[in-house]
Amino acid sequence: MAESSSPQPAIPAQPAARRKIPKAVTRLVLVAVVAWLLLRLVRGVDWGEVGHALTHLSVRQIAVLLVAVVFRRAILAAPLALLIAGLGYLRAMISDVAAAAVATVAPSPGDVVLRLAMLRSWNIDTTDAASGLALSTTLFYVARLAAPVLGFVIFWAARDFYAPFAWSALVFGAGAVVLAGGLLYALRAERTAATIGRLLGRIVQRVRRSSPGPAVWADRLVSFQSHSAARMRQRGLLAVLSQLLLIAVEAGVLVLCVAFVGVHLDGPTVVVMFCSFMVIYPLTGLPLMGAGVMDATFAAFVSDHSAIETTDLVAGLLVWRVAVQLLPVVVGLLTVLIWRRLTWNG
Repeated sequence: MAESSSPQPAIPAQPAARRKIPKAVTRLVLVAVVAWLLLRLVRGVDWGEVGHALTHLSVRQIAVLLVAVVFRRAILAAPLALLIAGLGYLRAMISDVAAAAVATVAPSPGDVVLRLAMLRSWNIDTTDAASGLALSTTLFYVARLAAPVLGFVIFWAARDFYAPFAWSALVFGAGAVVLAGGLLYALRAERTAATIGRLLGRIVQRVRRSSPGPAVWADRLVSFQSHSAARMRQRGLLAVLSQLLLIAVEAGVLVLCVAFVGVHLDGPTVVVMFCSFMVIYPLTGLPLMGAGVMDATFAAFVSDHSAIETTDLVAGLLVWRVAVQLLPVVVGLLTVLIWRRLTWNG
């Protein structure tokens, strides 16, 4: 009698490999979107009129823009001055404009390295420097992501419900809530800081035997967390208010630039421009402050809700970019050169 064959063990099915989208396809889609936005922006633009508007700014208008740009830089530097003990407002502005210039012409984290080097050269405590930089950067991104929510609410109250604004507010607002929630948790989670510190200590010690043990890393991270929490309790409210003011100042400078190229602005038009800029404000986080993408999106929103010509919007946007992007880069790079010369000579 033939032996019955024993059942073969089941071979586990291999999980289907996830098909990743090729990078080339992603880049192609991004290029297509940017190209479409730029074509919409430049279509019908009279570049002769744009050039005329740019070259016919009066001395008074240029002076007003310079004052507005300095005020904008002061607001940008406010969190650093508030959250880093012993820094002072002038040095905070110097550090901020220098780092902004480096971030424009060099890849990250070059700007952070420069900030830390400048703070060390001014004898700022390392924990103060790292804590202040981390807190000010986090608050800045929370404000940047929350700006579309403010823009949508103001536009809805003053004009009408607009679906693209609502979607922008929903998506970016959710990001702002997550980031703010993470910050609040981090400021209260001393045990979590100790746990993460011990984990980092073990990892670093495996790579470098001479590195301090997990207990030292845990103490460092707990000290960093408690120091950050104390600074936020003392100056956090002022830092948050400065970021809310920053959003209004950023939008105001752009409205000012559009007005200076000869556009007559009434109340409803100003509301449209303010809200449109707030809704797309997160796009300024893209390289070169979202050059092209941000401009095209802003022009599309404003032209759809006002009688302003695209040519005038392009002229105003170019003035705005020279004022808030090109000029600070030049000043920032000069600041870096002067700081390095003074540091070396010292």
